[in-house]
Amino acid sequence: MEITKPITGITLSALLQAAVQCQQAGKLQEAEKHCLQVCTLFPNLPDAFHLLAIIYAQTGHYQAANDNFSKAIDIHPTRADFYSNYGNALWKQDRIEEAIYYCQQSLALDASRAETHNILGNILLSQNRLEEAVTSFRTALEIHPTYVHALNNLGNTLQKLNQAEDAVNCYRQALKLQANYPEAHNNLGQALKSLGRLDEAISHFRSAIKLRPDFHKAAQNYLEIDPAWIKPLDGEKLTLRRYSEADAEYLHQCYKNNTFMTQYNHYIPRHQRIEDLAIKLRETNAKHPCQLKSVDWIIIKKATGQPIGIANLVEIQFHHRRAEFLIGFANPENHNKSYGLEATLLVLDYAFNRVGLNKLITVVYSDNAFAQKNSLALGFVQESYLREQIMEPSGNKFLDLYGNGMTLNDFRNNKRILKLSRRLLGFDITRPQCLEDN
Repeated sequence: MEITKPITGITLSALLQAAVQCQQAGKLQEAEKHCLQVCTLFPNLPDAFHLLAIIYAQTGHYQAANDNFSKAIDIHPTRADFYSNYGNALWKQDRIEEAIYYCQQSLALDASRAETHNILGNILLSQNRLEEAVTSFRTALEIHPTYVHALNNLGNTLQKLNQAEDAVNCYRQALKLQANYPEAHNNLGQALKSLGRLDEAISHFRSAIKLRPDFHKAAQNYLEIDPAWIKPLDGEKLTLRRYSEADAEYLHQCYKNNTFMTQYNHYIPRHQRIEDLAIKLRETNAKHPCQLKSVDWIIIKKATGQPIGIANLVEIQFHHRRAEFLIGFANPENHNKSYGLEATLLVLDYAFNRVGLNKLITVVYSDNAFAQKNSLALGFVQESYLREQIMEPSGNKFLDLYGNGMTLNDFRNNKRILKLSRRLLGFDITRPQCLEDN
């Protein structure tokens, strides 16, 4: 029989049902309002305090959440779900030992609750107690074999244990049970990426974004392995393409040019055999920049089809969306023919528009006044001058370095780059272009 307050005629079950429906629909203010009504009319009803505590935890009002969990437990101290959900809320507050304690109390009351094992697994995973977390997630799945969240969380733990293939199996099982699970798609993409299966990873990142367009982490993960990273850079007079095995002889000649290398990069080995270099280039070309943390180009003069220089993005930090930019022309005759400017503009367009970096830096040796002047003229900002920062490979001399940076905001508002790119490339690279679908 339904419990009704005689004065108001309000049905308890109707109020609670309305609160639950609003909470599940994300209408938390309405859910809170209904719960408060129930608590006022029926002050000894533990379920109302419990649901109110969950709502407060969801909205970050943790003290109110804790108070209401405690009230619910005081009224009904044998409800296992009260303890486990309180443990989950305490975990969100970084009160780890208390969170584990309440989960253990919940399991002491009812060890068959898969949800509690899953919550405990998440807490242990957050503390890098990986083997214990695996045990908790596997126990949850023994109780509830189709528990998709436990499958996803087990996969995350196995990834941390470098068991990517097993993680892939977990995510695939979760998606077989619930195909519209964006987090599982994203996590499967990450596992496949770690295994070098980038085409499959791309598909799952795309699925995650399609299911949840505001899933920024999935979008960033996709951007890291986007095929756009490996496409050539095509200008008016120049093309920049990735190093290949066929470039071994040209690079060999560049590396033997001491005058060039002392201003380009002191630390690339100067006397590599062409055969060894070709093998290294072949292996590198087979990998994606996300695996190398760098991308290297040969600068080709279109009119002749001959290489005239090299350019690189190195030390790519995907999380920080930052990279170091290098460019060089071994033959001094190519220094004053706008080739360096056109190639640099192509790399800026690539970095800021194509692959979504937020900052480029240049590190210039202090004796390379020409390069430093050009960096500043183009809009890089000198951010440091590091005295005796590095030692020459010979060990005879310390070198001073200029550190320069250009942010995405700098790039977007750079009037000189706007004018130069229109003149040399035929379009304004400071405005994002509509990229073709891959």
